[in-house]
Amino acid sequence: MSHTKPRLHNAMWPGIVGKEDGTDHPPIPLSRMLELTAAAEVDGQRFEGVDCFVFHPHTDPDADEADLRRIADEVAGHGLGIGSLVAPVWPGTVGDSAMGDDEQQARFLAAIEKSCRVAAIWNDHGVRSCGLIRIDSAEFGVERWRADPKTHTARIAETFREAGRIAADHGERLAMEG
Repeated sequence: MSHTKPRLHNAMWPGIVGKEDGTDHPPIPLSRMLELTAAAEVDGQRFEGVDCFVFHPHTDPDADEADLRRIADEVAGHGLGIGSLVAPVWPGTVGDSAMGDDEQQARFLAAIEKSCRVAAIWNDHGVRSCGLIRIDSAEFGVERWRADPKTHTARIAETFREAGRIAADHGERLAMEG
């Protein structure tokens, strides 16, 4: 029986989440995250790639193609690939609640469009050859949902179906996080 090592990717968003500029815990710059990822090794196992959050400070979801290719070059320059992307679906990023009104839903779906555009550029570059786009309902807590679970669940399902159509039109797949 052959035993293969698991393929490992470093989730880059812990270098961003919970970190604030001007505090004792600023975001870790992309270049430093890549250096640390490329240098990490345990018992001969190394990271093969990174998974990226499509939002500031590492990845501007509205960056032009040249800037996105520069990021791809930097990742590849460390011998790494890019796998999964996390769409910026939360309020305060690009998106908003998947169970929200039409305006909020439109922002959620815009985050999917922007993530698919970034993925396409990185796929074309060659630094990304697999992976998916990760989403969740972008609703903080469950209190609002509990107010009308049937209606809110139906709205989330409707938003996710449309997000799935957008992703499929771009040759991408979505994964729901809980």
